[in-house]
Amino acid sequence: MTTEHALRIVTGLCSKKEYCTADILSKLRKWEIAEEDIRKMMTFLYQYKFVDDARFARIYAEDKFRFNHWGMQKIVMMLRRKGISPEVIEEALEAADIRNYREECEALLAQKMKTLKEQDPYELKVKLFRFGAGRGFDFDTLHSCLQNLLPEG
Repeated sequence: MTTEHALRIVTGLCSKKEYCTADILSKLRKWEIAEEDIRKMMTFLYQYKFVDDARFARIYAEDKFRFNHWGMQKIVMMLRRKGISPEVIEEALEAADIRNYREECEALLAQKMKTLKEQDPYELKVKLFRFGAGRGFDFDTLHSCLQNLLPEG
């Protein structure tokens, strides 16, 4: 594949969906583009704002919270896997439109509780806690939500 063709494809992809630097680099290397050409292409993509890791991180955080019901810890972990720097992640989480974090966690746990058939309150609490932790919610948020949902346990 020629460099010009690869650049056209990548700019087309980036104009339809947000991509992070690591995703684009992975695609270009998979297409066996020379490293020098990759550097030039990435400079072009940054210059014309086709790729912006801060914008990607903010949108990713909002989407994963709103649509996948992920907690902050899971969002942070997945952004780190994508090679986003800790500073950019922190800025993205502050800028992201994530409202009602605790309420979202509580609603998610209440929904899960309906599907569980545990009779023992302790076992129910353990299962709900594991579920919430797997979704990336922190201990304090989970504890608070479980206190509201299961006040006797």
